[in-house]
Amino acid sequence: MITITAADVEQAESQAAAAERERVALELELKAKPFSEITGRKLTDASMQAAQLAARATTLREQHEREVAAKRESREELEKAAAKDVVAAGKDLKAARGRLEDAAEAAQRALVELMRQAEAYDVVVGQHADVLVGRGLDLGGESGGGRSFDGASVKVRGTVYESAGAGAVLVHVAHRVAEARLPYPNHMVGILEYNCGRLVPEERGDGLLSGLSRVEPVVYPEVPPLRSAMQG
Repeated sequence: MITITAADVEQAESQAAAAERERVALELELKAKPFSEITGRKLTDASMQAAQLAARATTLREQHEREVAAKRESREELEKAAAKDVVAAGKDLKAARGRLEDAAEAAQRALVELMRQAEAYDVVVGQHADVLVGRGLDLGGESGGGRSFDGASVKVRGTVYESAGAGAVLVHVAHRVAEARLPYPNHMVGILEYNCGRLVPEERGDGLLSGLSRVEPVVYPEVPPLRSAMQG
């Protein structure tokens, strides 16, 4: 355990240097006024102070260096004794990191494909909406098309199709996974739910993505209310 830190040594040496500067200044002053008793007494006191602080700084540095050396030797012995554990940690962590990065790579490719399909879907919806509008069919009947600020919409014999928005689809999927896998409460879930313009199947006329399979949730221990936790 190191009881003298590098900061302690630095502070002591700084104090010693300041005291030495004061001693030198008084020494020069006394040379200019060699018969000044006051300056002489100040120089004597300053010399003693500078010597004491210099000795203290030297002692602290030597003690700090001894403690650092002892800790280094102790650390080397501990690492040697734990060599098998260190090797096992390196092996397991390298493998786990590889699996994580492989999964992230696969997820990244899947999300890119998800957005491509969402973009393609929106193109198809827009094309057919324009065709039906061109035929004089708006959304007032069983079949027709239309456009609004939110995108394009198509009705085919009563079945509704609306633009999805690639970003909204991406956030919807991310929110479903985050909500199921992260502990509650979690700020990330809230951000995805309320601040990112996610697609909400229940609020759409076509219910797009409402049939996605359920994400298996992680069950975390229930967080006790603050009052109960404080009462033990």
